[in-house]
Amino acid sequence: MSEKDQKKADDLTKQDNIFLDKFRGKVDVTVKEIEASMRHSKYYEEASDEEVTAGAKRVYEKLKLINSEYMQWFELLLAFVFALVAYMAPYALLMFQVKMRQMEMENEVMQFQTIILMLMRIERVNVEIILEWLERYSNIFRPAISKCVNNYEAGAWEALEQMKEEISYQQMIRIIESMQAAVEKIPIQDAFDELDSERDYYQAKRQESNERLIKKKGMIGKAIGFAPMVCLFVGYLIIPLVFIGLTSMSSSFSSMTSM
Repeated sequence: MSEKDQKKADDLTKQDNIFLDKFRGKVDVTVKEIEASMRHSKYYEEASDEEVTAGAKRVYEKLKLINSEYMQWFELLLAFVFALVAYMAPYALLMFQVKMRQMEMENEVMQFQTIILMLMRIERVNVEIILEWLERYSNIFRPAISKCVNNYEAGAWEALEQMKEEISYQQMIRIIESMQAAVEKIPIQDAFDELDSERDYYQAKRQESNERLIKKKGMIGKAIGFAPMVCLFVGYLIIPLVFIGLTSMSSSFSSMTSM
């Protein structure tokens, strides 16, 4: 279309929209009523009867499409599905963050265990020095460890006990309990004598968890890879066959009923 024809078509559409807004929702409106409304409008003051009739028929056809529009069942179903997904999205995000946070805490505690295994064999190492080293390499537990280091001079046992109350991760709590045992004049090596075996256990456990996670990701990847083929097979073969079968069955029942 040329620019002139495009402008003429836009103007005609705007005029039709005025009458569509006027008769929207009135299912029993007739062409004659639309013609009468057009003759009293400023847009058709100088128009001929043929132009008014053609315009009324055009508006009437558009109006039938508008008034016949209603919400389909699948639209309502999609609305419920999207509402459910939107409702569960924050919860799913929180669960994902919790899982990632737990993995980060496991990595940090294993790092703490490695640091303690190196420091516990050095002479004149005490709990305060261990806490200072842990604070340097901590991330998640840094606020609790920093608070414990600041309150250590006021009372070692009380500071460790307060840190234990602020932390809910069980592996970190066991390290704190070992520190409390070391504060009670027990040698550092005796307080952390089970740390080496525990570290090996948690390493094996973490390796097994990683293998399960990799396997699960592989299964999800295979499912995503085969999804287009399955959708194509179902959409272009199974659904048409079922539809044809149901249509044939309904026509057969109709013919039997008529007989």
